[in-house]
Amino acid sequence: MRDLVREHAAALSLTEPKVVGHSPAFLQLLNLLDRVAHTDRAVLISGPTGAGKEVMAQLIHHRGRQPHAPFLDINCGALPEHLVEAELFGYAKGAFTGALSSHPGFFERVGAGTLFLDEIGELPLSLQPKLLRVLETRSFRPIGSTEIKRFSGRVVAASHRDLAALVKSGAFREDLYYRLAVFVLDVPGLDQRREDIPDLVKHFATLQPRVLTFSEAALHRLQSHWWPGHIRQVRSIVDRLGVLAEGSHITVEEVDRFLDAAPVVELVDSISLADALLSLPGDDKLAMAEQLLIDRAMQLSEHNKSAAARLLGISRKAVERRLAARSDRQRTAQDCLDEAQQHIQVSAFKEAVPLLRMGLDRVKHAVTGVEAQRLNYDLHRLLGVSLRALEGWLSADALHAYEEAFVAGDGVVDNAELSSLLFGIWTAQLMAMDLGKARGTVQEMLQRAQGSGDADLVAEAHVAMANTLFWLGDSGEALACLSRGGLVPVLDQERCRTQGFDLVGLALNFEGLAAFQVGDFERAEVARRRLITRAQQTAEHPFNQAIALQGAAWLSCLFEDMEALGPLATELETLSTRHGFVFYRGVGQIFRGVYLLAQGQMDEAETAIRDGFEVHMLRNGGKLFYSFYAWKLGEALLQAGHAADSDRLMSQAMDVCLDQQDRAYLGELLDVQGRARQALGDHEGAEESLRSAMSTALALGAVPARIRATTHLAELLDQSGRSRAALDMVDKLLKSLDKKTGFVGLNQALVLRARLTT
Repeated sequence: MRDLVREHAAALSLTEPKVVGHSPAFLQLLNLLDRVAHTDRAVLISGPTGAGKEVMAQLIHHRGRQPHAPFLDINCGALPEHLVEAELFGYAKGAFTGALSSHPGFFERVGAGTLFLDEIGELPLSLQPKLLRVLETRSFRPIGSTEIKRFSGRVVAASHRDLAALVKSGAFREDLYYRLAVFVLDVPGLDQRREDIPDLVKHFATLQPRVLTFSEAALHRLQSHWWPGHIRQVRSIVDRLGVLAEGSHITVEEVDRFLDAAPVVELVDSISLADALLSLPGDDKLAMAEQLLIDRAMQLSEHNKSAAARLLGISRKAVERRLAARSDRQRTAQDCLDEAQQHIQVSAFKEAVPLLRMGLDRVKHAVTGVEAQRLNYDLHRLLGVSLRALEGWLSADALHAYEEAFVAGDGVVDNAELSSLLFGIWTAQLMAMDLGKARGTVQEMLQRAQGSGDADLVAEAHVAMANTLFWLGDSGEALACLSRGGLVPVLDQERCRTQGFDLVGLALNFEGLAAFQVGDFERAEVARRRLITRAQQTAEHPFNQAIALQGAAWLSCLFEDMEALGPLATELETLSTRHGFVFYRGVGQIFRGVYLLAQGQMDEAETAIRDGFEVHMLRNGGKLFYSFYAWKLGEALLQAGHAADSDRLMSQAMDVCLDQQDRAYLGELLDVQGRARQALGDHEGAEESLRSAMSTALALGAVPARIRATTHLAELLDQSGRSRAALDMVDKLLKSLDKKTGFVGLNQALVLRARLTT
């Protein structure tokens, strides 16, 4: 096992590995590495074989919190499959035949150090859930043992393979991938950092048994050479020169002699060849590789199909079938557009994207003119719609597609159509928490829409404005905006002509949310029930169903209707996972975490809430949901007995929200902070936070936050002997409210008043 596991002693770990390079790509990598090294979260290192992934893992360890702890380097691809579990987790005496004594696994032996799982893509699928469990719970159980052991170290994983592609093919678990890819470091190959090659050569020269120097011409020759084996291959050549070169000063002639003599198997090994094929243009790499081989064989055989078949090792009929299939694939740009539109109509966005990209590639070769420009516009617009659905509202690719469509449409389409494009640009700005810019874009959208006289575009602009206003903390104006757009009261028909999704469903979301914030709980409840019904009615259109499920679950969460929330959250998460709606998957996971919290499953709740936002939403959907996420995570931490962590999170969250103008749940954040400080025994700080929560909620017109903060402050005053002041405070609150409501927070205030008056 010594060739599979390299265990570095504490004394050895004192020496940080030397890294060489000054290229922008490499310096960017080191900058990101320094930012993540001090955390204890998992890191995934990607990059081609030989690029230096192991060195980066060592560097993370040495610059991390425990540089003197062990560093274990495990090659997952080299471990025999039947031994992987035992080696990773260890085993107890008598666990199986031959287990004569207990054996600690890598997770136990690494202690507080770093476990480097190299070639993680080769880990057997059957063991991936067990690794995921360790990462989620920070605990593991050796084979044959009843004892649960804690894992206090960090995991760094690496792979030369595209793990995201493995996830799509089912060869790697998606949940494990996102757990490992909390931070991703992409190590550039030498083709991306050629300016570093001379420095690398000089560095490896210092490691030789004799001093080597290189002429400028020799260094230039090495710099311009193709290095499919990357840094590992460079070192191999320098090592060979160190032993076999006639002199210690290496000339360009000497370099050429050694490069020409390098065995083909070194220059183009199977892994390097695969990496080269994966760099081919286009989405379908397999098809491109096949096309490349067939074209070369036809060229070498002077287009004799039988001779080409012999070169390829297949039959002539197989060559003919593949050539015919290629011909079938030569769709026109219009064909691609028409087929993609059919997929989009049934929410099959995954199927639409490659067709749209193919169409854009085809239109490049089309005759220029208005027709080609119009095709370019339509293809980019629908690509934006599809990518937004798949990657979330903050998709950079979707935003780029919308911007390209905007340029392509100039002078070809009218202002009304361009107005609908602004909606896509607005979503990216909104989800990036750039609320000021988002509001400006909506205003331009509204002006264009009103000038067009198109009722759907006008409604669309008002929904966008209402959404923006809600997050800015102005729910009253958001309701008024929906009314001006002709969407309140919301009608039941679908209106998805311009954006490809149910605009009415989105409007109903924010009618309910805004109504809840201003204290119109009856109206919010009506919206909630209509969204539940709408989720059932839109089953044939999954994306529209996700919109309805989000609103229904969100309002159920606010009403604290856990009986309804559990199934709604699960359905939203399952639906979004099935169809690739990453953002809505994160939303569903957060809501599921709230449900688990109500069931007393504290650890599971915290994990679900964190992963929902950090793994799915933050990576793919944006930052806008942050205030709600922080509110619920703060409550989870508080209920789990981690009041100090909750207090710190609330301080951080309020700084972020104030900086970004996200005021939707500012009162709730202050309320949680007050309760956290009360739990810590800081009654003065608790009272200050709760009074701030009350005044903030009053200023924003946020009735639920005002009810919660007033109730919690009154309880604090009562506990400190100020019962009269507590009663006066509750009475003042209740005078302004309709007491016939299903809102749990108001019922708690009524119960408190009854107790204070006895």
